[in-house]
Amino acid sequence: MNLFGLMIATDLTAAGKTGVSIHAAYDFWTPSRHYQAFHGGLRLLTESASVRIASPLTLTADQIAETSLGYNPRERSWNYLEPWMGGTWHLRDIIDYQLIAFDSVMYNAALHREELLRNFYKVAQRQTARSEPWGFVIPAEQRDPGATRKMIDTLKFGQVEIGKGADGSAVISMHQPYSGWAKALLERQHYPEDRMYPGGPPKRPYDVTAHTLPLLFGVEVKAVGQAVPFSGEWQSPAPRTGPVFSASDTDTWMVVNHAWKDGSTVYRDPATGDFSLQAHTGWKQVRQPRLALYQSWMANMDEGWTRWLLEQFGFAYTTVHNADLQTAELRQKFDVIVFPDQAANGIENGYGARMMPPEYTGGLGEKGNAALKEFANAGGTLVFLNSAGDYATSKLGIAARNVTSRGNASEFYSPGSLLNVQLDTHSPLTYGVPAAITIWSEHSPAWETQLPAVARYPESGLLASGWLVGEKVIANRAALIDAPMGKGHVVLFGMRPQYRAQSYLTFKMFFNSFVM
Repeated sequence: MNLFGLMIATDLTAAGKTGVSIHAAYDFWTPSRHYQAFHGGLRLLTESASVRIASPLTLTADQIAETSLGYNPRERSWNYLEPWMGGTWHLRDIIDYQLIAFDSVMYNAALHREELLRNFYKVAQRQTARSEPWGFVIPAEQRDPGATRKMIDTLKFGQVEIGKGADGSAVISMHQPYSGWAKALLERQHYPEDRMYPGGPPKRPYDVTAHTLPLLFGVEVKAVGQAVPFSGEWQSPAPRTGPVFSASDTDTWMVVNHAWKDGSTVYRDPATGDFSLQAHTGWKQVRQPRLALYQSWMANMDEGWTRWLLEQFGFAYTTVHNADLQTAELRQKFDVIVFPDQAANGIENGYGARMMPPEYTGGLGEKGNAALKEFANAGGTLVFLNSAGDYATSKLGIAARNVTSRGNASEFYSPGSLLNVQLDTHSPLTYGVPAAITIWSEHSPAWETQLPAVARYPESGLLASGWLVGEKVIANRAALIDAPMGKGHVVLFGMRPQYRAQSYLTFKMFFNSFVM
């Protein structure tokens, strides 16, 4: 891949194109972005500077940034030979640069066909010879059968061969062509302490620093050094059929949503959080929540992930925009309003007047702020994910101080990591979840507060997988708050509990917030 990248840069430079950097922004850390590399192939990423949708962009030399990830845009260097120092950048330029890159790849692939095929074969050959560990075992008995099945099916989708142990466990030997991919997803990550310079701020990774599926899914997995006998292919067990559906099984929420859709009555045990479609002594009827998902006019990837997740699990929901939340009749329409991960200023103010057509400008404003307070006071639940919690503390009066908001990366930095927390299992938010779990932290808030903290970081040993700078900043701080407001709740997740639709362990806390 380094060879092909250099060839692309050579051909672009030979064509007189400037502003070409290599070996800069993108790293090899995250297997979700390097599936091909973990499967004996190549993944090359070429990316061009954007224009204003399709309108030309004009920049002067003094508008060129002085720093970028991996090179200085104003200076020649070994990986940035010919700086682009201003001018007009067109959509046509993007097309020209990309076509040269594509032609370069095809030409050099044809030129080096024999070496490529030989090396692809060697990659797979070395994978099958892996000896440490021998493999991984996923025990048959798990707290969350649905998440376990989904995790194993994900590995199988990636062509990982999974055998069946004598006790029903799933056995993954490393002696197979794609063992490197399985190993990367099943082990804990130890991201290097990578600084811009000795004693300086952290060097930003291109993506995230942890991808440990057992921690994200809440599934027990054991690395083993000795061979484990297995026979045949592991097959998914049939889903449980009731009459009681465990709160710890993620699949239960599909059953519940299907029952609501069919008009069936759903009951829940207030002690365990388990569900049933039959009445039991002491159990309470749970009605389908009238769920709203806030969609800002500012593009928000986390909103897309949240929407996709709700649809996968069968939740009925309504997408709402700024104007929909500026009415005094919210409680008559909804029980729960979810705000995906977004900066408080984006929620409050949105796009400025000259940035977009009028119908796509502005945010909730004071009118929306007042309507949300009235909604919660009347018994509604407001759910804020990750940085959206700053809106709740700054605009809704939730008495919590975010200790990570100072923005000094040298003091605190969590660029997509799995961190340990302790839960207050008396809270209905924790139904089906063990007392000690890992959560997804990505530039996430942590709060100093006297409000009920459902999740709290321990005094030490916070990092479970990935990279964390400054654990002392968030030690013993709250990572999940259930704040009362009138007859309702304001729930602040200091995490992304629905992270890329992967964090099955914390899905349950997110879903529990809908039916408190």
